[in-house]
Amino acid sequence: MTTVAQALRRSGRPALLVPPRSLKLLHRWLGITVGFLFALWFASGAVLCFVPFPTLPSVIRIAHSEPIDLGRVRIAPAAALAAAPGLAVQRLRLISVDGHPRYVLSVARGPTVSVSAESGKLLGPLSADAARAVAASFSRRPVAAITGPLEDDQWIVHDQYDPYRPFYRVSLGGGRGTELYVSARSGQVLQQTRRVQREWNYIGAIVHWVNIVSLRRHKDLWRGVMLTLGSTCGLLACAGLGLGVIHLINMRRARRRGLSPFRGWLRWHHSVGLFASALLISWIVSGCLMLDGGTVFPSDQPTAAEIAALRGMTLAEAAKRFPVALLRTLPPARQVEITAVADKPFLVASNGGQSGSWIATPAPDGGLSLSRSVPDSLLLAAIRSAWPSVRVLRIRPIQAHDAYQVISDPLPSSARRIVLADPAQTWLQIDSATGRMLSVTDTRSRARRWWVNGLHDFDFPSLDRSGPLRILMLMLAVSVGFLFSCTGFVVGVKRLRRTRA
Repeated sequence: MTTVAQALRRSGRPALLVPPRSLKLLHRWLGITVGFLFALWFASGAVLCFVPFPTLPSVIRIAHSEPIDLGRVRIAPAAALAAAPGLAVQRLRLISVDGHPRYVLSVARGPTVSVSAESGKLLGPLSADAARAVAASFSRRPVAAITGPLEDDQWIVHDQYDPYRPFYRVSLGGGRGTELYVSARSGQVLQQTRRVQREWNYIGAIVHWVNIVSLRRHKDLWRGVMLTLGSTCGLLACAGLGLGVIHLINMRRARRRGLSPFRGWLRWHHSVGLFASALLISWIVSGCLMLDGGTVFPSDQPTAAEIAALRGMTLAEAAKRFPVALLRTLPPARQVEITAVADKPFLVASNGGQSGSWIATPAPDGGLSLSRSVPDSLLLAAIRSAWPSVRVLRIRPIQAHDAYQVISDPLPSSARRIVLADPAQTWLQIDSATGRMLSVTDTRSRARRWWVNGLHDFDFPSLDRSGPLRILMLMLAVSVGFLFSCTGFVVGVKRLRRTRA
């Protein structure tokens, strides 16, 4: 290198750049200590493209739940709320568990509460025999074994299950290794896994997310570990890219052909890294932003105040409008939710699957008036009442190909987008089939769709997101990244052996 530099000076060409020793040492030892994580993340990410973490969508859950025997309902919704005084109840639903109707009260920042619709008494934890019966009815298959109640395991450790703990894990017969998770609090089946899903997830989602139960149950600690690992690997990628660019500049100044001055594995690592490092950095940045907790991108989840403003009346006031006699006039349903929009109470009766749901409102003749959705005029009235100082620009359906639809969490076909004329350019997205507010976004929170879903999942409207092109591009990028990571691992091992020798 010194001889080449002297020759360059004599020829009048620019001198070679000298990489800082600290940068070289940082890249070398970070690569040896944490570089293998890149290979694990790429390999597990490839598995995730085809076998996602198991979930049980609410549509399927309701479709397989028991029909409610409305003739056994003796307690009105208002009395069920009164049985649990002092609780900040956000949702009130009527379901059936082992042949007995019950009200399920979802409480803000607290465990779910169940009230018998036959006696009006608070219900304790579900028994193992009842959980067995629920699982058998849900699956239409015999139960092989039941475990629990348990607080968590690998498949229910996420904090979305916190209000429903503990759970019974029910193993079904039939050879597929299916397991159902029945909440001891609500009596609902809330998770379902199959053996093949669990096996692939152990080398997919669990590795990719470091989804270790003992760590994952402490959300803030897990998040801190993931951000630390991501930042460390990002520092490694930036250091490597900096060194790679310096060596490339030196190649050009020396008027040498090719991309790399090295040989063997190091040549491959340097050449591929010039392109793969940008991919690494984009995935690390988007992965860390996924865990930012609202610091960079505000949450799009509606607040309790926004939900209450949309309803226009309290849940207790809405519940008083539906006596038992009125509930019994409902068509057959598997779940009934009491709610309101724009100071107008109604029931959302659901059967799940293709049957969907329908809206039942009190009629002038004392009965119920049925419809398939909340009319746009009522949604607009609710928004104008909740945001009286802001002008509504427009309301429209959200199409499947909408630019802000995301693959990982698509909005239902019944969703409506209401655009407000405020400085933050707020969008309200409401499900007209249920009257539920799905999200409240502004320009900052909508940017998350591009920085996280776009960069991390290649979820861009310009691609056929449901077609093979996106998957092909993802697998190509993952393969390049994995091979690049393997070259770094080999180079690191070789260097470590020389150092030890």
